Amino acid sequence: MSYWRNEIKPLLDAETGTLSKQAPIRVTLAFPNRYSVGMASLGYQVIYRMFNQEENVACERAFLPDDVDAFEKTGQALPTVESGRAAGDCELFAISVSFELDLTNIIRLLDVAGMKPLREERDEADPVVMIGGPFTSSNPYPLTPFADVIIIGDGEQIIPVVSEAMRESATREEFYDLVDGMPGVFLPARHTHEPKWATAPKELLPAYSQIVTPHSELSNMFLVEAQRGCPRPCTFCLARTMYGPNRNNQAQELLDVIPDWVQKVGLVGAALSDFPHTKYVGRTLTDRGVKLGVSSIRADTVDAELAEILKAGGLRTFTVASDAPSERLRRWLKKGITTEDLLKTAQISRDLGFSGLKVYMMIGLGPETDDDITELISFTKDLAKVNRIALGISPFVPKRHTPHFADPFAGVQTIEGRLKRIQKELRTTAELRNVSAKWAWVESVIARGGAEVGMAAYRIYRNESIGAWKKALAEVGWSDTFETNTPSIGLPPGQYESRDVSAHAQGLAV
Repeated sequence: MSYWRNEIKPLLDAETGTLSKQAPIRVTLAFPNRYSVGMASLGYQVIYRMFNQEENVACERAFLPDDVDAFEKTGQALPTVESGRAAGDCELFAISVSFELDLTNIIRLLDVAGMKPLREERDEADPVVMIGGPFTSSNPYPLTPFADVIIIGDGEQIIPVVSEAMRESATREEFYDLVDGMPGVFLPARHTHEPKWATAPKELLPAYSQIVTPHSELSNMFLVEAQRGCPRPCTFCLARTMYGPNRNNQAQELLDVIPDWVQKVGLVGAALSDFPHTKYVGRTLTDRGVKLGVSSIRADTVDAELAEILKAGGLRTFTVASDAPSERLRRWLKKGITTEDLLKTAQISRDLGFSGLKVYMMIGLGPETDDDITELISFTKDLAKVNRIALGISPFVPKRHTPHFADPFAGVQTIEGRLKRIQKELRTTAELRNVSAKWAWVESVIARGGAEVGMAAYRIYRNESIGAWKKALAEVGWSDTFETNTPSIGLPPGQYESRDVSAHAQGLAV
């Protein structure tokens, strides 16, 4: 039974905007997760379009099967979506990866595509393996055992460079020579440190969808990027550092790339309520009968007019981010959101008939105490008196390229204890959705790890579990460099009260 004909072809037939092209240079653009997740990635769709716009280059997509074990038992080659050719039958095998926890999926993806996952075991006969996306910009080092090329930063600046190098080179080393030294190009065979990030010039923006499909996590939604970067100074967030300077697109630029037939539009941006044209673009689209989707809105910039536009666009639940359980911790993170801002947003959502308010929250911040959790419980009860409340709670995961790089992870037991208390005290007050503390720990290891963490993932990529991760990390000699660091509310993020004299504990690794 053909996997492509039975599983992939129905997905292909439901798409609008698919590109089909024949060219001498074949690129497979793969995503290390299922189809519905990959097709919700705006960056993935942009790279797909850009490769297909290049002379003599044809790009087809591939995704990790929903049930990889069952797929492997069929003995078939992983197919591309567009034609069903073997995904590994190409000159360039490019992977776009968004999440640290997809590290093992990257290795599995290479495996099911018929390729040796380890870079050192591949040769001239194999495709060049290139990996890019938010994960690589955050921390490329766990990927160095697997990738021939790692792209760091904006893909818009890189795709023409890579395409030209493929056209001009006859060997892998010639390809390396042509891309070596370009912004955003990290060659693990030649480099030990990541390069200057690639930053797309404004004229290459906005980013927008190529394909609309009902089978995406964002069903039938056309995505368009209102802004790249973020003007806010929040210390925990990668948007400001990873995506470079804040670049706002003009309202008409966004409207011009949205086809007339689109019925749902998702506006993408780190701070949409700071984007000066959100209301105009939203009103223009809703007047056309278009449904709207947005990422979370800052509670300090919400007003009734913006909320009315979002309500007209079909939003039923209003979403904001608190990001810390107390006002003192929000000040420490330079978040700039007060409890009064959250209460005002709840009142606006109630007055306009939204069915509820969802608040995103992090716990496990370095200086956090039980008093901060008490404040979270208290203001959630106050919010619940105004409108129905859902809390989305995630453990804090320190990331590279932020001042929190050397903050300790709070620990699974600490986070689980605080989650248990929150659930007990708010179980009749708010809907609670939380991320696993154990998998957040794995994410924190990958987010700051090196090649040794990649090799730990290689040991377990077929049978991943928390226990397997602990065993593999011990086998490769990993240790937590940051566990003795002690953040203090009295010190800026990135400075620590020391329990020893190591450089990391002194807060020198920022």
